[in-house]
Amino acid sequence: MGGYGSGRWGCGCKTTTESQRSIDIRWLKKHGCLQHGGTGSLSWSWDGVETGSIGYRVEKDRILLKYRYRPQGRDWETVEQKISFNRTPCNYGGYRTWFLCPRCQRRVAVLYGAGKYFFCRHCYGLAYSSQQQAPPFRLSSKAQKIRKLLGASQDTGEPILIKPKGMHWKTFDRLRKKSYQASDQAWEAVARVVGYEMLEQFDVRLY
Repeated sequence: MGGYGSGRWGCGCKTTTESQRSIDIRWLKKHGCLQHGGTGSLSWSWDGVETGSIGYRVEKDRILLKYRYRPQGRDWETVEQKISFNRTPCNYGGYRTWFLCPRCQRRVAVLYGAGKYFFCRHCYGLAYSSQQQAPPFRLSSKAQKIRKLLGASQDTGEPILIKPKGMHWKTFDRLRKKSYQASDQAWEAVARVVGYEMLEQFDVRLY
């Protein structure tokens, strides 16, 4: 019955977004890098060592990137890439700026340098690290993330009783419910594979 993965979780083995150099338009806007006529450089580092850098110039409706790229086994080459902006109105005035992916024209906040050019994660087939986790652990991580936000214990078996100061009760109840649902779904995902009786026998918990 079933095929590979019907009774266990396998690794998707996709390259993750976190492993690639990226440009986040929200970071650029926050640091005042989207002013018309503005120029500068962006760099990436790992463990304190710079691993790459690019120069940029901002025009009215686009950003121009200039950097060097080295294909495997070949010499370095200079690359210039033009990336258009797209703007959408916000509910309370103003607007939000997005990148238009140069390949698919998708409106995105982040572009990735997984190859010669910067494209969106969809074009490069990149996955988020959380998507590489087996379903129960992904759900458990989601539950614990919410519990941390609420200042609750990371033990998903404990109830969430105390509302953080300044948080509306409606928001608190909604987040608490989402945490409980994620915990229940994680437990059920494991139970479908190993069996409810075994879980109850060994008191298995996902934390």
